[in-house]
Amino acid sequence: MKYSKGDKLYVAIGASQVRRRLKGHGFGVRKVHSDGKHRAVIIHTATGEHLQALEALFQDVCERPTTHDGNRQVPNVQQTESSAQ
Repeated sequence: MKYSKGDKLYVAIGASQVRRRLKGHGFGVRKVHSDGKHRAVIIHTATGEHLQALEALFQDVCERPTTHDGNRQVPNVQQTESSAQ
């Protein structure tokens, strides 16, 4: 996948389904890429209220927290809790 500027949101539905949900909204979405079977990556520039609206639109299928600054990933909450025990 070619590098695109923006944050990434991983969802557990196909790219075509993501595009259908986004139709008419926008929310700063730049690209939608397939990330395997029934998985997609949404590359976006949404901030503030638009980011909250985008996450709310995909809250039922969101896999991981949004990544920021392109290459740096926010740690998964479940991994952090299990390592603390």
